Formats: sequence, structure tokens, C-alpha cells
Amino acid sequence: MSKTLTTANANVLDDSVIVPVHFLKIEYTSGTLYLNTSDRDITFSGDEYIGGSGIATISSIEETQELQASGIQLTVSGVSTSNVSIALTENFKNVDATLYLGFLNINTYQLHDDPFIIFKGKVDTQDVQIDGETATILIEIENRLIDWERQRISRYTNNDQLQKFSGDVGLEFVQQLVEKELFWGVKN
Repeated sequence: MSKTLTTANANVLDDSVIVPVHFLKIEYTSGTLYLNTSDRDITFSGDEYIGGSGIATISSIEETQELQASGIQLTVSGVSTSNVSIALTENFKNVDATLYLGFLNINTYQLHDDPFIIFKGKVDTQDVQIDGETATILIEIENRLIDWERQRISRYTNNDQLQKFSGDVGLEFVQQLVEKELFWGVKN
């Protein structure tokens, strides 16, 4: 996936001191989680990303010329035990997750420009390790291409059609056609 930087973000890369910030957005069914790696809350695109959130590590993001799915791992540490129950009970499988990268101004600690997407995928696993008063959560996010590897078993039958579109009778006579003897180009 090619990344296009805005002029403001590209100009930051020439500065002698750069303050990068990662933003994580996970769209759980009960609500969206917004975290960032800075020590303060930052708002962009109308959403407030919580700073000091404990995003401890982000694995490297692999890009290849091949059409293959690769994932990343994030470690969120220092999660209070009150928030652990959310991590344990929330349905996390296949929810959308987006990782952004932005740059802060060294003097004002404001974003130079809107962060850009560096990885987008779906949450695969979420491992919680409780350590007394706090917990560490290891989140694995798989690239959206991983879905290509999933088998899709579907048939042109009335039952499959009704599962997708209840009340649709477009395929109700398909089973009768299986054994039907047809005479093509012959007068009866």
C-alpha cells in the first residue's frame, strides 16, 4: 500500500527533531476505542485519542511486493483492572482496527497535519495478562487480505438463497432442474 504524505507531514521529516505519535482506533461493537502514544489527549477528525494510554510496543509493519496478508502486534500495558473487564467481555474478533502516524510540533505539541493510515486490519486475538492492580493486553491485528484465505462455501440452492434473502423464491425450482431432461433444438 503506498503512503501519500501531505506537504506539512513531509516537511516535518526534514526537521532536526521529530515527535512521532501513533494513533490506534479499534471499532468494538459497544463503542470505538481511541488511543495514542503521546502523554496527552489529542483530537483529530472529531475524535479524541486518549494519551498516556499505555501503548507500549508496536511490531514492525511488513510491506512486500507479494499479495499476502501480514499482521501487527500491539501491547497495551498499565490497563487498570476496571477496564480489564471490558477487554475480557467485549466481542473483539474481526472488529476493524486502524493505526495512524502523525507528527507533533515540538513547541506547541499540536499536530502538524492530520495523521495518515499506516495499517488497517481486523482484530484477530486479544490476550489479557493480569498483574495485580494492572494488566497487559496483547492485541494481534491481521491485514484485511487474511479474509481471502477463508473458504466460502455457497451453493445455488433455494436454502442458501433463503439464508441470504429470506422470502426470495428465485431459486425454489432449482432442485427440480437437476434431474430434468431437456430437449434442445428438437420439436416435441
